Amino acid sequence: MNIKKIGVLGSGVMGSGIAAHVASAGCQVELLDIVIDEAAPDKLAEGALAALAKSKPALAMHASFLKKIRPGNLRDHLDRLSDCDWVVEVVKEDLAIKRELYGRLEPKLKAGAWISSNTSGIPLKLLVEGRSDAFRKHFVITHFFNPVRYLRLLEFVKGPEVDEAEAQAFRTWLEEGLGKEVVPAFDSPTFIGNRIGIHGIMATMHLALAEKIPFEVLDLVLGDAAARAKSAAFRTADLAGVDILAATAKNVYDLCPNDEVRDVFKFPEFLQWMLDNKLLGNKTKQGFFKKGPKDAKGKKTFLAIDPDTREYVPQVKKDWPILKELKGIDDPAEKVKTLLTSDTEAGRLAWRCIAPNLTYAVNRLGEVTDGPLNVDRAIKNGFAFELGPFELWDTLGVERVAARMRFEEQPLPPLVEQMLAKGITSFYRWEHGVPVAQLNPKTLAFDAILEDKRVIILKREEGKGKVVAENGSCQLIDLGDDVACLAFRSKMNALDDGIIGLMEDTVQKHVPGRFKGLVVGNQGQHFSAGANLVMVLNAAKDKQFDLIEEVARRLQYAGRMLTYAPFPTVAAPFNLALGGGCEMSMACQRVVGHAELYIGLVEVGVGVIPAGGGCLQMLLRMEDAMAAKGELGPMPKVKASFQGIGTATVHTSFDEAQRNGYLRRTDRRVMNKAFLLNEAKQEVLKMAADFQPVKERTLRLPGRGGAEALNFAVRDFKLQGLASEHDGIIMGELATILTGGDVSPVQEISEERILELERQAFARLCSYEKTQARMDAILKTGKPLRN
Repeated sequence: MNIKKIGVLGSGVMGSGIAAHVASAGCQVELLDIVIDEAAPDKLAEGALAALAKSKPALAMHASFLKKIRPGNLRDHLDRLSDCDWVVEVVKEDLAIKRELYGRLEPKLKAGAWISSNTSGIPLKLLVEGRSDAFRKHFVITHFFNPVRYLRLLEFVKGPEVDEAEAQAFRTWLEEGLGKEVVPAFDSPTFIGNRIGIHGIMATMHLALAEKIPFEVLDLVLGDAAARAKSAAFRTADLAGVDILAATAKNVYDLCPNDEVRDVFKFPEFLQWMLDNKLLGNKTKQGFFKKGPKDAKGKKTFLAIDPDTREYVPQVKKDWPILKELKGIDDPAEKVKTLLTSDTEAGRLAWRCIAPNLTYAVNRLGEVTDGPLNVDRAIKNGFAFELGPFELWDTLGVERVAARMRFEEQPLPPLVEQMLAKGITSFYRWEHGVPVAQLNPKTLAFDAILEDKRVIILKREEGKGKVVAENGSCQLIDLGDDVACLAFRSKMNALDDGIIGLMEDTVQKHVPGRFKGLVVGNQGQHFSAGANLVMVLNAAKDKQFDLIEEVARRLQYAGRMLTYAPFPTVAAPFNLALGGGCEMSMACQRVVGHAELYIGLVEVGVGVIPAGGGCLQMLLRMEDAMAAKGELGPMPKVKASFQGIGTATVHTSFDEAQRNGYLRRTDRRVMNKAFLLNEAKQEVLKMAADFQPVKERTLRLPGRGGAEALNFAVRDFKLQGLASEHDGIIMGELATILTGGDVSPVQEISEERILELERQAFARLCSYEKTQARMDAILKTGKPLRN
């Protein structure tokens, strides 16, 4: 299936978000809405398009994609939909309005075009009532989550008239083309994600109000500490909209009269007061939380609503030691298990919030979907949890959870009683840390989870004995088909001596003669957040500057091995690829990156410059980028490199990085992160079929004259108070590197010379107390220090 043009009917928050995302996927979009102004009939859609251009965070992956969206209206422009491959309806949640629109739409659709609704509250069978067989055969519900770009879940509901093979082809396109986690759901109110996720938030709200627990205190134990989104419960409500939370809860209350805990979805008086007073969250700049005045140090503060006084007050702070302990745990299963089994105030509070939702999820099996896997996929991708409820049951131990619930006189799900009576103690069967079968709640047998050939799971490959070499920071894994993968596994995948060492051995010893090529990728939370700053800071404090320069040299030459390897090397970056992570991505011959890639050289934020080959790579890439624009000569590439490195620019998508020259035209994006390693593997095989080694280049740089021009600009920034004295020192070192030092503009400079200047400057900057203070601040607070 190849979908190229899409119609989006309705330009509200969800409609415009869907339009931006499908345009980012490369599709042409017709965005239509109702007419509210005869003088400007396209006003709503045009206004939505203008709002998309200003959205923060951006809802399109690059501003240029918005040109693919044509605004219009539902009265005059339905004919524009006649060549659409898919039309998605996102109008008001009113059955009569939707049916009337479908009646006008049906004659306009081309044969075989898909039509879908984004509804979550109206049954599919009611939506298609009165429509033709042809319409019914291609009508489904595609329920996106907001914000569409950032939440991967797409719940998919089809009626009995829809051919399964055709539906599967459509789902495959949604997965590959839009990068969505497409989860089949039953035609039940609010489907899977919202039914279970909103239960968790509403139950927590009732607890907060009944026991006068501040909302921010509950969020402390329901965010990162519980291996969930940092926005936890109430900040998530603010982000999504308190009105959306309330509307979803009302849907469940109204449409699920037999729900065993129906009153959980009933509005407390306080929630109704919030709605009446427009405390709707971020959209009205006040909800459960709002921005407060800056503190004495000029930092932002946030206030929380007090349900008793109905006033915003300073947030309550809790200095629970266990929260600091949890920050040091990377594995999400270990983290949440540590929290929920700890006999601490934080642990007990988290358990009281989470336990009822564990029970509720079990009781929904057979009602919202047929097995645990779809529930876990929905919750993880719709609410950004790292573990779904059934994974959490298994992590904690079904028998232990049941025993605790009995002891606390909590109701135990009947299915769990049945499982334990038959000696079944898990919802999944696991192999090598990967679920391979799931419990069938009807038969109490285990159904195999089919392996998706598009998905490579490194844990599974490790368990199969595919590890070629490893140390505490890195593994080399055989991906099959004669392709190897160098997978970082240090904390935050920070580059350290172990990674550098195995990288050297991989290129020199392990790959030649055994593999066709190498993927540099992993499945951590981030590709790599940079170099090991702790090691650098400790060496700087001990005045071991020769050691620092040597480590930089080794990292540079490990990168050069990837660039000039006699076989294909492909980086597969995702999420954060900062500092050294950016440098290693650039060092590979090609990048196959996730669309949601946040990449940049950010070293100036900690008082240094890139010294793993980053300055050299920027010059090479900016030379190509500037030449494509017709800007030749020594200086344009230097200015572009100086600006990117000097401002610590982080590009917020693959497309943005590619359009700004950080990634090359030959690099390729992947919309679905689950497929990233396999796509990188296929790229290696494609390159190996006709491999051409990379050739070393020389550069013409402006020398001291160019450096002086850059330093003059920095002095101007200092006079305006936009740069400190120490910023000036850092920028001076950077200017010297990028201009080639004491050279003539007609002299050819080798790559080796730039690398030498890089590592020498890096070691010098590490000797400054202010640089060490910046490193210390970022390690302790996570925020850059300006000194």
